[in-house]
Amino acid sequence: MFYTKTAEQSLKDLDCTSDGLSSSEAKQRIQHYGKNSLPDAKKRTLPIILLEQFKSPIIYVLLIAAIVSFAIKEFTDAGFILAVLLINAIIGAYQEYTAGQKADALKKVLKTYVSVLRDSKHVKLLSEDVTVGDIVFFESGVKVPTDVRLIDAIDLYLDESLLTGESIDVNKDASYISTDTNEPIGDRKNMLFAGSMVTKGRGTGVVTAVANQTEVGKIASFLASDGTTKPPLVLRMEKFSLNIAKIIGVIVLLLVFMGIYQEVSLKEIFFLSVAMAVSTIPEGLPVAITVALSVASSSMSKRNVIVRKLSAIEGLGSCTLIASDKTGTMTQNRLSVEHFVAPDKAYKANEFINEEVLYCSILCNESNYEIVDDEFSFMGDQVDVALARYALNINKSLNELKNRATLIDIMPYEPQNKFSGVAYKIDAKTVHFIKGSPEIILSKCDLRDEDKKSFNEQVDLWAAKGFRNIALGYKVSDEKKISKSGYTYLGFAAIIDPLRDGVADAVTTAQNAGIGVIMVTGDHPNTAFYIAKELNIAIDNDEVIDGLEISRWQERGAPKEEIAQKRVFARVSPEQKQLIVKTFQELGHFVAVTGDGVNDVPALKFANIGISMGKSGTDVARESSDLILSDDSFGSIVNGIEEGRVAYDNIRKVIHLLISTGFAEIILIVLSIIFFTPIPLLPVQLLWLNLVTNGIQDVALGLEKAEPGVLKRKARDPKEPIFNKIMISRVVVGGLYMGISAFAVFYTLLEFGYEEDNARNLTLLLMVLFENVHVFNSRSENYSIFKIDHSKNRFLWISVIFAQAIHIASMHNPFMQSILNIQPVSLKMWGTLLFVAIILIVVMEIERVLRAKL
Repeated sequence: MFYTKTAEQSLKDLDCTSDGLSSSEAKQRIQHYGKNSLPDAKKRTLPIILLEQFKSPIIYVLLIAAIVSFAIKEFTDAGFILAVLLINAIIGAYQEYTAGQKADALKKVLKTYVSVLRDSKHVKLLSEDVTVGDIVFFESGVKVPTDVRLIDAIDLYLDESLLTGESIDVNKDASYISTDTNEPIGDRKNMLFAGSMVTKGRGTGVVTAVANQTEVGKIASFLASDGTTKPPLVLRMEKFSLNIAKIIGVIVLLLVFMGIYQEVSLKEIFFLSVAMAVSTIPEGLPVAITVALSVASSSMSKRNVIVRKLSAIEGLGSCTLIASDKTGTMTQNRLSVEHFVAPDKAYKANEFINEEVLYCSILCNESNYEIVDDEFSFMGDQVDVALARYALNINKSLNELKNRATLIDIMPYEPQNKFSGVAYKIDAKTVHFIKGSPEIILSKCDLRDEDKKSFNEQVDLWAAKGFRNIALGYKVSDEKKISKSGYTYLGFAAIIDPLRDGVADAVTTAQNAGIGVIMVTGDHPNTAFYIAKELNIAIDNDEVIDGLEISRWQERGAPKEEIAQKRVFARVSPEQKQLIVKTFQELGHFVAVTGDGVNDVPALKFANIGISMGKSGTDVARESSDLILSDDSFGSIVNGIEEGRVAYDNIRKVIHLLISTGFAEIILIVLSIIFFTPIPLLPVQLLWLNLVTNGIQDVALGLEKAEPGVLKRKARDPKEPIFNKIMISRVVVGGLYMGISAFAVFYTLLEFGYEEDNARNLTLLLMVLFENVHVFNSRSENYSIFKIDHSKNRFLWISVIFAQAIHIASMHNPFMQSILNIQPVSLKMWGTLLFVAIILIVVMEIERVLRAKL
């Protein structure tokens, strides 16, 4: 805890001096402490990603079915199953691998150098070659490579926003010594932390920690934890697959008992059980889901969302709460003058005040700027940058002011003085400008006491809104030195980190979609509340809680519901961010977390869905996330939510089609057992239905466009299973009609003297026609088939025509005839079976109307 020690004591504890390390000593320390670089996250190779595609209960069931098929020498059945599993794995692996490549492309490849004292000489070293005990030098624009205890500092300011979430630059003081061993990172004024950026001043310090031992490294260690949560789709599909496995087991047991009771041979019972299992398992589901998610992934990439894991797509659509960082996510992480409050009136940032305000903003300013591609590029203290940008946005010609003005005197900003000043010769007259803390500037202006009190109250009012206020003053004087009194008060600039474009609309859209939005930030409560109020996230101060109050909440063991009432969490540590996420998860929420900094990593890691920023985000944040926003826009999250909901809708459509036709097959086989008929469809014919004819169409359902009002629906209950009341109703009604009708046709054909193979041939064709018709019923749960725009998914029409065509072609192909035991049928018989299939549309329309009335 070097922040509790003097610089001298720190040097002693590190066994070094202010003269720096020798090369030999440095080499030994590098061997001991290791290189100053965080280890890259372990990369998953393409073969590993391919193997991981088989990690699913439904895949396990299909593999068992393939093994059983091999065991009974049904090689065609086994080949069909293995083929579909391989196709599914290839599609999924390709999507995840290419998404990983896109994420890696976001990383910066530039090397970072730092000035170090080695062998009593100033040298430039790669940041990875710096070690504990090195004496390091810093100036404006330098990125801090390690954790450092300051030895000397001159007007030193740092941007620590990626570590703490605080958007205001932090002033550092080498003489500061903390008395609190648990002091928050943002308050350790004598320490510099890896990843922060020097925005102003100079400093010298000694390296106290490198790599994993830095504060950044400690947070990065969360990435190695196994405590991740599963996306909603994975949880739902695991439960769904487990239920299917249970159903298969129960049905097979019933078949065994029924077969024994009816004195059926064990071989025939086993053969019947395989047929029933094949009917129950939705073999085409893994491929259809993968295709649906792949399509959503492609759509999301076009809307600036890079998907690192396919399952995260639906997870974003399932989220009930977005816990968003403020700095860099909702705001621009760039201080900006939003208003200028003159003594008589508050002006908007783009409104002209008077010449003196603009002159003071641009001249009493230590930032640097240059014109790049006709735009101003700034470097320096964020407050100075904000004032310079404010003045130049109003009048670009002020860029030439410093060239024609002659500097006479300057008083740089010092924390103890709380103001800075300059004196310039402008057009034959000498003008003094000052800026700084409002109470200090007011004390230097010629004002009545009551006016000063009134202006200070005005400052307090704007500070309560979350603004940082910088006052300005000037006077015309022939004095050569900056005067400390007699100024004219100009007013103060109200500065804040402004909102990103479109973020307010995005928050509103999310809220209208039934998704709660909370703000989790390391920034000041007043600043956070002002932003939250602007976004309609919070409307009252009672909805704000800071890190200290969260600690007290933990200590007194208050109920989780107390936290749930809060909308703004300010001054929180990375560990507290993780706690907040876990608390909302325990309250039943699926939580999506957004962030860009190292301080966001614990929350990103343990969220249901972690979303990082592609442009401004750190590598460690991107590595811990499931999705990456390539444009850093909060609005892209809403786009992702829409695509996620569409993907889930499409998955439900696919499941409805496959399960209802599978249920029909079960009804068909059960009725054959009850009525002592031969099996209506052989296992290979069932596989043909499930994998080929239906497999072509279910992929097309995965390409469905968004239904109307997809973002106006309330978020789904996280506990809602895929098989809700709507799904069960539709599956049962549709499945019963198809199963009973198909068995009636099969039974009638046998009664009329048709041979078993011929009867199976016609029954198989009827089931294919049922699938062709039912795919249109599956396009919407709530909209009539007659009110859907069928031109929006032309691929669906193509898939239906192709599925029917491939079956007809197979009936005329000798090779397929022998495999499937089928043969051609007359056009009249085809038309009759089509009529029976079309009645299914009427049945499902009646179901929809009755369901709406109940």
